[in-house]
Amino acid sequence: MKKFLFTFVSFAAFALPCPINVHAMDIEARPPFIILSGAVTGAELLLLSDAIDSNPAINTVVLKNSGGGDARTGFLVGEYIRSKGLNTAVSGYCRSSCSRMFLGGNARSISNDQPLESTYVAFHSNYASDGQRVYAAAATLKAWVTQYSGGKANPQLVDQWVTLDNRRGFAYFYHPQAAIEAGPNRVLLCKGDEDPKNRFQLCAKPDLGDAMANGILTTLEIVTMSQLKAELKP
Repeated sequence: MKKFLFTFVSFAAFALPCPINVHAMDIEARPPFIILSGAVTGAELLLLSDAIDSNPAINTVVLKNSGGGDARTGFLVGEYIRSKGLNTAVSGYCRSSCSRMFLGGNARSISNDQPLESTYVAFHSNYASDGQRVYAAAATLKAWVTQYSGGKANPQLVDQWVTLDNRRGFAYFYHPQAAIEAGPNRVLLCKGDEDPKNRFQLCAKPDLGDAMANGILTTLEIVTMSQLKAELKP
């Protein structure tokens, strides 16, 4: 396997300096699922690995309503998930560094936890704390996405999202059967200056393959979480 700067084998060198009491994504183990939600802060890898070690019945990481955050952690968690042979599913939105966690899944799918039309995975580039794009990171990011999508990610499409200068811009991937106005592929490419309420009207709809063709999803089967929902009821 080709190695990158963020390779899992060296994750401890990056992650251990992070204090374990730093607020991280909410992590809830509900075997066979483990649910990660909220912002990515940098402490997630150690917390997730501890939870997985304590719950061997877990086989699927559900990423729920995360706008992303720490870029390095996104890569590291994605690589950890792949190394453990875990699957990933998305509930609601999974953007930025969350999308890299998602792409680490051995099998990658949409869950039925939230409506199909409001569930997506969204990718963009790497950005500094001031919002400026880190230009030197584009090639590494593209190579990582290519590898973790099984070589399926369309190079032309990846080039467009890793060079988005506005951190509010994203390539949005919906389930190909979602009943939305996002063209035949259910993919939107937004530059970041569009009104979010009019995303479906204002963003480009590239004809470069859908989520399956680009290796973002590996199956159209919807992961059923009805049992999990029943357990969560008071």
